[in-house]
Amino acid sequence: MHWASEVSCLLPFTPDSSLSTGLHLLAALGDGPPHLFEVDTGSVGILVPRQRLGPNYQDFDPSLDTKVQLVSSGDVYWGQWVKVPVILGVPASWDGTGDYPSAEIEVFAADQPADFDGGLLGVGFAIGGLADGGPARNPFLHLTYQGEKLHCGYIIGAQGLELGLTSLNTVGFAFIELQRNDADTDWLQPMASLGLTDGFSIDLPLLIDTGLDQMLLWLDVADRPPALANYTQFPPGIAVTIAAPPPPSTPVLQYSFTTGDARDPMAPSVVEWRDGHGVNTGRNVLAGADYLYDAAAGSIGFRIPPSN
Repeated sequence: MHWASEVSCLLPFTPDSSLSTGLHLLAALGDGPPHLFEVDTGSVGILVPRQRLGPNYQDFDPSLDTKVQLVSSGDVYWGQWVKVPVILGVPASWDGTGDYPSAEIEVFAADQPADFDGGLLGVGFAIGGLADGGPARNPFLHLTYQGEKLHCGYIIGAQGLELGLTSLNTVGFAFIELQRNDADTDWLQPMASLGLTDGFSIDLPLLIDTGLDQMLLWLDVADRPPALANYTQFPPGIAVTIAAPPPPSTPVLQYSFTTGDARDPMAPSVVEWRDGHGVNTGRNVLAGADYLYDAAAGSIGFRIPPSN
């Protein structure tokens, strides 16, 4: 493996972060103060209220607004892509000093809804639709730190994230090689095998989505197991197993849970049907494995963290 740099930066999530409430990080954009963002591998691009960019970015023409729509929630935002400096992991009382990972990229400055004051660091890939700003707008792939351009990839665990992949921080990971899309503009999501209690099994594209505490199964009604096809959400007591890549390959990621088991940290809050084709794990998979994305090599990886 060739590493563009051996420099990386470890950033802990904010104290209010958890697998149930979301994984959060403070960042300063434009000339604005630090703002709280959720790290979201289920979208691509930074979504930020325009007023959080500071006074130098408030002169704009609302008639030029375009739309961003998140896939899982369906939430719609109107605004414009604006190129700004992005500084990640700053403290809440940041005074503008110190060395932090930074990039200058386009972010989506949301003007509507007017009361929106949240924030997303969309760092996924192959999302598609209006929630995918493309690799050029993924903040984690364009970072400079300590005077060096970081290798364009990252590691996300339950407690924090590491920006920039190196020969040291990738030790212990097993990797799944990704394929390019037809337009050669991005990587495709890998395939995984989904198995359920009654012997039902299907291979689907796999999305690790840190923006959700639930699991979404995108399956047309005709493809769903007859015993469960009419449920919007799975009832309790359904055993779910996911293996990636699918058999006969040796799985790099393999985990299972039973719906409704509140004692299992890897179990999502709910498992819900959606029409389509794919499986969105949600973020609870991070209770059992660290997740890696290498945009340069075209791979994702998983590593079982050491027990405390």
